[in-house]
Amino acid sequence: MPGKSEPTFHVATPAELRVQKAPVERRELDARLALVREEMRARGVSVSLFTTPESICYLSGYSTRAITAMQVLLVDARSEAVLVIRRMDEGNYLRMRDRSPITRLVIFTDDRLQDTMEIIAGLAREIGGSSGAVGLELDGMFLPPKQYDVLKAALPHAEVINIGAMADRLRLVKSSFEVACHRYAGAMTAAAMKRAVANMRPGMTDSAVAADVAAGLIEAGSEWVATWPIILTGQETGRVHSSWQNEEIRRGQPTLLEFSAARQRYHSPLLRTVIFSPDEEQRRLSEAVRKACKAGIEAIKPGATAEQVYFAERSVMEEYGVADLMSGRVGYTVGIGFAPNWVQRAGVDFMRGNGTVLQPGMVFHMPILLMQADVFGIGHSNTIVVTEDGNEILADDGFDGPILI
Repeated sequence: MPGKSEPTFHVATPAELRVQKAPVERRELDARLALVREEMRARGVSVSLFTTPESICYLSGYSTRAITAMQVLLVDARSEAVLVIRRMDEGNYLRMRDRSPITRLVIFTDDRLQDTMEIIAGLAREIGGSSGAVGLELDGMFLPPKQYDVLKAALPHAEVINIGAMADRLRLVKSSFEVACHRYAGAMTAAAMKRAVANMRPGMTDSAVAADVAAGLIEAGSEWVATWPIILTGQETGRVHSSWQNEEIRRGQPTLLEFSAARQRYHSPLLRTVIFSPDEEQRRLSEAVRKACKAGIEAIKPGATAEQVYFAERSVMEEYGVADLMSGRVGYTVGIGFAPNWVQRAGVDFMRGNGTVLQPGMVFHMPILLMQADVFGIGHSNTIVVTEDGNEILADDGFDGPILI
């Protein structure tokens, strides 16, 4: 099979999985909170209310699948960290309370949902003072306007400051623990991808491939993931942000597979294209994708900018005369992920005009896709961490470009 080589991972044994499930240590959570509090004091914020599940997980270690339910982590500028959750989710707190910096748990029942914002406002006044500035993640999706209005009315003398990027900036550079989680998630993703490609045949449906991918992720040791496997075939490959629709895989048509395993909520995705009996144009486009991915990887190193990575890939596409089929972004930050996707909020994008300087510890998913809308798509990706002297591929399944069979 062209482009195929032996991968450098192995699927963990049950004993290894038990070891790898070790959660983040209390001292790391304390260090994250200390940095948040330092910024709060610098900005004159007496208490911050974190409502996005990624921020709550990053700062406290707490997570739940029920992310659409009200949950708030209140952090004062000194020592308090109060978690407000539904009673239904109390068990999720109890399983991690011994290692969490949460100082107090406040639970509410569903019949008191309407009163929750008044409860939270009361806690903000208690631990932050009645007139100090209150920090809110105003650019998040988990504080609806109606609840915001109730909170503002209950804190009439407080100045509201947007802290939407406060935790997100800290999350850009991963700790050694976080990189290890990404590396392990990458090994599981690669195992599931290798299995799915080996099992694919013309005549199968994209739904059957999706089922095989899901089984492969679970059997490799993945926890529940931020999004379902993305499996597209034929004309559907030109309709991204969709997934399997019981379409038959046919010779001469591309099939896209994009998915990720999860370890402690960290994701390391892969995108692959499989084409049975490709024509010459598909071979040409596949070679352009392969070379562009290689150029992007070679451009990633400390001190490089996000824009430089983008232009490294774009130059290859211009050489092949297909730059007009590229998307405007060829990479983005990944980390802790909850539904509906694994993209890190307020991360770094590899795109024109982004002068962000890459630092060791930054982790990126780098998908490149040549697509004609509603006609076809051919793509490939890697998940990569920036290292002190370059980069490391975190999900290596042995495929360096589209898979032509």
